[in-house]
Amino acid sequence: MTLDEIIDRLSAHIETAMSEKTGAPYIFGVSGGQGAGKSTLCAGLQDHLREAGRSCVTLGLDDYYLSQTERQDLAQRISPLCAVRGVPGTHDIALMRDTIDRLCTALPDRQTMLRLFSKSHDNPLPQADWLPFTGRPEVILIEGWCVGGHAAFLADAPPLAWEQANDPDMIWKNWTLQAAPPYEAIWDLCDDILLLRHTDFDAVIDSRWQQEQGNAAASGVWQFQSRDEVAAFCAHYQSWTEAIWRHLPARVGFSYRRNGDRYVTVD
Repeated sequence: MTLDEIIDRLSAHIETAMSEKTGAPYIFGVSGGQGAGKSTLCAGLQDHLREAGRSCVTLGLDDYYLSQTERQDLAQRISPLCAVRGVPGTHDIALMRDTIDRLCTALPDRQTMLRLFSKSHDNPLPQADWLPFTGRPEVILIEGWCVGGHAAFLADAPPLAWEQANDPDMIWKNWTLQAAPPYEAIWDLCDDILLLRHTDFDAVIDSRWQQEQGNAAASGVWQFQSRDEVAAFCAHYQSWTEAIWRHLPARVGFSYRRNGDRYVTVD
């Protein structure tokens, strides 16, 4: 199955589901690691829905990362690992929830400002550069690498070797698990969730390295200089990613594994 075929299927599904839901926006979550196809899928799905006359907005979890200064504060108070963005606890999740609530209750002429984050600069963009959305959307797409993830997913997983070496007392790991409930409350708002996953975690690293090269070409700023540096960054969220792959397919309506340009259904 191609991504376009998945988009066609989802468009039909959402149109049918919206006919059964009145009043509040239909909220659809899209989960998956870097390069799995989340952004492309959301852009295509948004285009389809808008062509059908539906107002739609996409919120990216990555746009709600805390600033470097905020994460450095966490690093000093909790663990040096908190300085690296990624896991639950490194987002302004309260602002994301407030944005969703504002969208869900907006009057026709009311603007909601959508936060933006620069990965190349590792900081949020100034508020003057945030995107406005007017009125209440009929559909809200929420996309992010850990959408649908719950701390309970990690309960049956032993610490990875990287975690044993860098967080032997599990101070950072327990902190991110304790930070999960406000995220889970947002996932619970979703009427349904789709998972796009890679074949294995090495493919996540490869995709993130490709993404870094594209970001650097566009901005002129390199955050990582090599695939090895990207791998060290990705290690921070490997246990979450693999736990989501194990547990989320049984909980959501749509789950696909990427194999090149094709996707296969995951039971």
